[in-house]
Amino acid sequence: MINNIEIKWLYDLIVLEKYRNFTIASDMRSISQSSLSRRIQALENNLGFELFDRETSPLQLTEKGKLFILHARNLLNDFEYNIDRIKGDNNLRSRVTIASAHSLAGYIFPKILGNLKNYKDKIFHVEAINVNETVDYLRDGRCDFIASFYDDDLMNPQFLCHKLFSAKLYLVTAPNHFMRPKFSLEDSSIPLMNYTDDSYMGKKVNKFLQDHQSELFSTTFVSSMSILLKDMIKGGYGVGWLPDYSIQEELQNNQLMIIPMKESVLSVDIYLYRSSSRLSTSSEGLWNFIKAIDWTIA
Repeated sequence: MINNIEIKWLYDLIVLEKYRNFTIASDMRSISQSSLSRRIQALENNLGFELFDRETSPLQLTEKGKLFILHARNLLNDFEYNIDRIKGDNNLRSRVTIASAHSLAGYIFPKILGNLKNYKDKIFHVEAINVNETVDYLRDGRCDFIASFYDDDLMNPQFLCHKLFSAKLYLVTAPNHFMRPKFSLEDSSIPLMNYTDDSYMGKKVNKFLQDHQSELFSTTFVSSMSILLKDMIKGGYGVGWLPDYSIQEELQNNQLMIIPMKESVLSVDIYLYRSSSRLSTSSEGLWNFIKAIDWTIA
């Protein structure tokens, strides 16, 4: 049985995880470094497992610590929310934290808020980050949800997922002055604006290039951000594969043109992931709401 865990220890844990440094965290908590250390140790003793690996610099959560901190955050969020409700606060706003791949954030969140009638009752903290970092954000308990692409590592009982939609990657180019494609398959060498090798989209594109006419393309620019690649392609610097949800307006306005190439349309699946542990009441409600949205791309 767990006895005598103090609420202030959980706040200590949240702050220490944020700064990964006892000196900074103790200053933020307005206590001495030795007091903070004793309180974290007391929390660990009561739980029966270590929360931090103290051999690392900066501090890192242990695997059990990553699981526990998510429970701690949700407990504190619900605790504060319900206390304010009991006090009669008429401006209650619960907090939901979501990490998203850069290329998805601009499409997904307007869709969520456009369907969510009571969105003003929540504070959405959204971080648009490198797609490879989103998994770490969820594993480390730094967010309630991540919006990202299919990931084998997240397809296990520790996490829950909901497929939002499937998208297509199209090979596109900017037009020339005659409103014809600036680059075509007839060119001897086509400059390619490509994703980083370790990114989800980069692996998709590179697999296609390995299996097809890779000699046509010469990589001249690399980024993990599809938004940046889109700007480079629109600027006429080369061609590249971009997701359909991010280029609808550009295609309609002839700012981008699809290059017809056999089997070059690549499929990608987009998911919302969360921990299988219970989230805050507000986050659980949002999870159920998002699962009911029609994510069809117009």
